[in-house]
Amino acid sequence: MIEPTLLSIAKADLKTAKRCVLSEDKYEKHIAAYHTQQAIEKTIKYLAMQEGLNLWGHDIAKLISQCKSIGLEIPTEIQKNARVYTLWETIYRYYPTQRIRRDSIQKAIRIAEEWIAKLEQKNNRR
Repeated sequence: MIEPTLLSIAKADLKTAKRCVLSEDKYEKHIAAYHTQQAIEKTIKYLAMQEGLNLWGHDIAKLISQCKSIGLEIPTEIQKNARVYTLWETIYRYYPTQRIRRDSIQKAIRIAEEWIAKLEQKNNRR
């Protein structure tokens, strides 16, 4: 089954992000931002798949918009920072010239972990 696997991969992305975010190597910190974005993207796609919607692309804002059109809930903090998280997919993977705050990544990791935990709880109640 694709959906639970996608959520498992999102959790693995967050594990990688948590390991890398504490590094003093700025490129490892950039990898943390990239994997956090990936976890958020995959979690959104997981939610959409639960409703039979197959989303494509990496733009978090667009993915959120498509999910909201069918009534799916996305954490407010993720919605507010969608454009920033989208940038993490390319800027910090291919063009790591910009600075990123460690606490920004850590906050996104925490929000994504809490969101995934809620989704898993909901799944376990079914």
